[in-house]
Amino acid sequence: MSKHMQLQNATEDLESITNDATDGRLSETEVSELLTSQRRRVILSYLQVCDGPVEIESLIEHLTYQELDECSGDTPTQLFEEISEAVWNDHLPLLAEHDAIKYDRESGKLRGWTNIGQLAHRLRQHSN
Repeated sequence: MSKHMQLQNATEDLESITNDATDGRLSETEVSELLTSQRRRVILSYLQVCDGPVEIESLIEHLTYQELDECSGDTPTQLFEEISEAVWNDHLPLLAEHDAIKYDRESGKLRGWTNIGQLAHRLRQHSN
């Protein structure tokens, strides 16, 4: 293959990657939907502060601790169970569906993914 053909193929590959990355960006509606939940905002902030994969159990404990003061009727155990169910069944699947996180049920770990930067940027804008 000639150098010209190699360069042309590499350029086409780069354009394809760039287009895929652009297509993967979240719309304003998706960003707003994902950030409407206080728990999802905390999950995203927690991932920004922690380095590397995060134990989902630790994240749930963090959420429970944060909400304990606001919650008058539930015991810590009840609150932990309610948050755990919501995190596993609602928040993690929704964030993963939008490529903001990757998580693994077996290992119990999660990490930020492709679109987390876009969401984190919006979170920073609103906190200022």
